[in-house]
Amino acid sequence: MNSVELDYATLTDVGRLRQVNEDSVLAETPCFLVADGMGGHEAGDLASQAAIAVFAEQVQRGQPSSVALAGEVLNAARLAVAEVAAGRERGAGCTLTGAILVTHDGELHWLVLNIGDSRVYMHRGSELRQITVDHSLVEEVRRGDAGAELPPRNIITRALGSSDSTADSWLLPVETGSRLLICSDGLTSELADEEIRAVLTMGGRADAVAAELVHRANDAGGRDNISVIVLDTVVGGRSWHVDDGTDEETDDGKTVTATRPVPRQRSEAPSASEGALMSADAASTSAAHDSEQAS
Repeated sequence: MNSVELDYATLTDVGRLRQVNEDSVLAETPCFLVADGMGGHEAGDLASQAAIAVFAEQVQRGQPSSVALAGEVLNAARLAVAEVAAGRERGAGCTLTGAILVTHDGELHWLVLNIGDSRVYMHRGSELRQITVDHSLVEEVRRGDAGAELPPRNIITRALGSSDSTADSWLLPVETGSRLLICSDGLTSELADEEIRAVLTMGGRADAVAAELVHRANDAGGRDNISVIVLDTVVGGRSWHVDDGTDEETDDGKTVTATRPVPRQRSEAPSASEGALMSADAASTSAAHDSEQAS
């Protein structure tokens, strides 16, 4: 297994209308995650912070993780959010989406996971593909009847802290020259996929792209908190080529689990440093990291 060099940047912003930023972001190898506190609930910001903190504390930094450990930590995040929600009249919850660098069959992969309506996109060359599927009522209606009247976008069908916290997950090969975008719905509710694709294609380095995406989302209305992670594989991944239009299935990109992992046994883990966990008490917080290597 070769080492991989990553370049990534994060930016989280309260937006133009909200008073509190309920998004939390973790961007430190191997975990690149966004959690969006559920609007209309008490302590959505505390729920998203709790979910992210579990990954920051229990996944060893600076090296690839594993699918099994990611499942165990995800279940611990469920328990942490449940603790936040306990005793609160309106509950507490959050979405969770992102990519974790893992070793699988001796090769580096991205384990993409999703619960809720935040998203992960893959960008290669000038092509953009949404990896995750929104867990929202509007997405269910759209897939069931393309001509039906759509409900409001903000009704989600899965979340940590809800009755259904089932995660979808995919294994994707790590490919040199590819770019992942991980974002909350504060971005995708303001910008169409084509505008996102154009920024990712023409925007340059990860930090400049992250700043431009958040700027455009605010200019378009900024009605929700906006969080983005732009994650580039610089060196060490597989080579890639533009798809030829066929739909031949391979082992890469298939859903690997859509079930709750078994309960984990608690273990001691190093605590997170302040820089590892980005909750957003301030209106805007950003961080950029250049040329990090993971082996």
